[in-house]
Amino acid sequence: MPSGQTDEQQLIGRLKAKDESALDLLMAAYGGKVYGLSLRLTSNHHDAEEVCQDVFLAVFEKIDGFRGDAKLSSWVYRITANAALMKLRKRPKIKALPLEEELGPAMTEEGMIAEPVVDWSRLPSDELERKELTARLAQAVELLPPEYRAVFVLRDIEGLPAEEASQVLEISVAALKSRLHRARLFLRKQLADYVVVTR
Repeated sequence: MPSGQTDEQQLIGRLKAKDESALDLLMAAYGGKVYGLSLRLTSNHHDAEEVCQDVFLAVFEKIDGFRGDAKLSSWVYRITANAALMKLRKRPKIKALPLEEELGPAMTEEGMIAEPVVDWSRLPSDELERKELTARLAQAVELLPPEYRAVFVLRDIEGLPAEEASQVLEISVAALKSRLHRARLFLRKQLADYVVVTR
């Protein structure tokens, strides 16, 4: 990524001047991150490559619309997330998840959690078990609806702060936290049986 604000401003200026060599610099700076985020959201190498191409073309074509309210990286991630989510939404839906029921534990009439949710955050020490748990987590993430998957990926995998992730997804911080909480609960429920079996 550009090493400082001055470098970033210079890169933006060159992109706005339609300097094609600046596109190469942009791809060198953000290519790995854009591809990584695309792959985590789409879970498909071919789709991730297509998203990357779309993203850098969109950045080059729409750079005049970049107002500088957020960091360039946040703007690039926003375009990436939107392009990847569009890919996901075009896929045939295998099963629609009823969000209120599936993305949280069962609740009693008093609003209390009716069933314990296993805490799988501590990975097993055995390397084979750890790899299997990672694979199962990846499968569970694929079951999340696109909007919930995007929040989980940006916050828990990419490590973006809540404020930046909310800017990328163009939602409020409160909405982001709510979706993240539900996504985490859903993933814990999906992995509960595996964790119980392997302990």
